[in-house]
Amino acid sequence: MQDPKSDAKYKEILDELQIQSWQLELVISGFAIFGLFSALDPLEGFAELKKMEGSNFQSMFLDTIYITCVLAIFNLILHVLLRGLWIGAVGIRSISGDIDFEKLNMSKVFITHLKQKIGSFDNYIIKLENYSSILFGVTFLIAFITIAVSLNFLIFLFFVFFFYENDFLPVEVKAVLGTILFPAFIFGHLITIIDFIVPGIVKRSQDVAKVYMPIYKVFSILTLSFIYRPILYNLLDNKFGKKIIYSLIPIYGILLFLFSLEMNPSNFFDISEPSSTEVSNRSNYKDMLAKKGNYVRRVAIPSKTITKPFLHITIPYTKWVEDDIIVYDSLLKPKSDERGYEFGVNIKFGPDEDTSKVEAVTYLQHINDMFEFKIDSTKIRSDLIIASNEDVRLNLEIFVDLLGYSRGKHILTIKHKIFKGDSTATKKFATIPFWYYNENATIAVPLALQKTALDKLPEYLEKPTDPKGHK
Repeated sequence: MQDPKSDAKYKEILDELQIQSWQLELVISGFAIFGLFSALDPLEGFAELKKMEGSNFQSMFLDTIYITCVLAIFNLILHVLLRGLWIGAVGIRSISGDIDFEKLNMSKVFITHLKQKIGSFDNYIIKLENYSSILFGVTFLIAFITIAVSLNFLIFLFFVFFFYENDFLPVEVKAVLGTILFPAFIFGHLITIIDFIVPGIVKRSQDVAKVYMPIYKVFSILTLSFIYRPILYNLLDNKFGKKIIYSLIPIYGILLFLFSLEMNPSNFFDISEPSSTEVSNRSNYKDMLAKKGNYVRRVAIPSKTITKPFLHITIPYTKWVEDDIIVYDSLLKPKSDERGYEFGVNIKFGPDEDTSKVEAVTYLQHINDMFEFKIDSTKIRSDLIIASNEDVRLNLEIFVDLLGYSRGKHILTIKHKIFKGDSTATKKFATIPFWYYNENATIAVPLALQKTALDKLPEYLEKPTDPKGHK
């Protein structure tokens, strides 16, 4: 049993912290805003990388963390503004005290209205204090709730993929488990959502509460509510706190809508339009991607301006490449699909014999048969290899010799074959413009100069020669 004296002393410390908490709030908000802003770009890039790798679960979870960071930044900036306003109000109060409405020289109608709406200056300061403190606490509460919603959505998707796309379990077992677990999972979430929107409605009846208790315990872990439940209940039992929580939900919706808006400056072109003979999109040039921390999504070359005597083309290696090759040559289909997640630690007790070398060579030949490269109208022999880059990703890479190409604009065109059963179709994969300005590049004479030179040729031939034979 705790000592009442120590209990009272601890309560006294908490009361003192409550009074001085605004200082800690501002310090934490400042560091948190800086850290969250710094995390946005890496999170976006990491989520894009996982999406390119086919790790949809990780990508969706990282997208949720990104959204959580945006909402937290909004809350904390609003908190700092309110705290700043509160500190300013406290400073003004120490100088001029309360508001003297009689000295404002207004009509009685406005004075009565202002007294009803504003009241005393002390009440205004107390309201700012309450808004600031509750908003600071709600920030981290909303963060955990957002992560919990995403986590449960991922669990739902995992069940879908586990029961419908794996071959480890018999069809009968998957049917039984799916029939039991899916309805239970959805029903449990439905009850939990109702209990959250209308707090305590499921817990009021004694009989219903007994049935709900096991569901409540399971979903308190799935929704992470065992972490933030005390803060949530403390806010919900307060009318002012409940008002703030429910009013923030539509504000978050408007905020996400505004963040998704993009300005289109043209009626004829779009900023996200893919590269073509008339358009050069930044996603196809590595030097532009490096500035934003993004990754090659489809195909990329080093830069718009090529100064080296060769062109390095990179195509990210994705799941669809293997799927198409297996359709093209069914003999390459592995006995088991080993794609997916694996542990990073790989312990080997001896040298492994490479039994897949022949299949890999055949597979790479099929990849080169699939792609077709052209620069302007000149066809380039496809000689792709498998390579890993600094991001530990697999890529298809090819180096093209530019010797003999003229200075100026050129068009790289890439096509690939699509295999559907016995039929094969060729589809445009990418079109990328680039400008070649190597010191050894040939100089193409403009057509206008060529015509001028041809026009002057007869005049040059008709000139008399000097005694030495020079014209």
